[in-house]
Amino acid sequence: MNADERSERLEQLFRQTFRRVMAYCLRRASEAAAHDAVAEVYAVAWRKRRQLPADDEEAVLWLLGIARRVLANQARSQRRWARLLMRVAERAEPDPPPATDPYGAEDSGDGLAAALAQASDADRELLRLAYWDDLSRNDIATVLGISVGAVDTRLHRARHRLRQRLATANPHQDPSKEKDHAER
Repeated sequence: MNADERSERLEQLFRQTFRRVMAYCLRRASEAAAHDAVAEVYAVAWRKRRQLPADDEEAVLWLLGIARRVLANQARSQRRWARLLMRVAERAEPDPPPATDPYGAEDSGDGLAAALAQASDADRELLRLAYWDDLSRNDIATVLGISVGAVDTRLHRARHRLRQRLATANPHQDPSKEKDHAER
């Protein structure tokens, strides 16, 4: 099956399965989240159309498997967001007004914003994909169009450079508190 045939097959499958995939997502998420999930399901299916099963029923199951993973990612994201809101709500002091620098380089807090502001665009993007967007190494590789090995190397180096900037900005900070995200 060539690329045009796969694309046409996926378009046909979309028309045949949209309601079923939407119903699957609606049973597991709010309406807005279900719509977002379905859009992501077909985006993933489009990217992975070479893996599209030839059998119609297998193709439906393949799409539902994608939907399950998309909904799981949404749920994890919502849990992280809720934990973040709880941590922010538990803080004793309100944050100072935001600095004029978009990365908060003038922030006198933990220096993370300042350290990120000093980082290269490539390092900032890689760190954000890994920690803000919580993407896997494979997903980061896909997003950046590089190999997983390159992601590992670049992420290691970016974390090292960020740690050095943080140590320079906060020389009195206890080094035992500086742990990699993976160690937590």
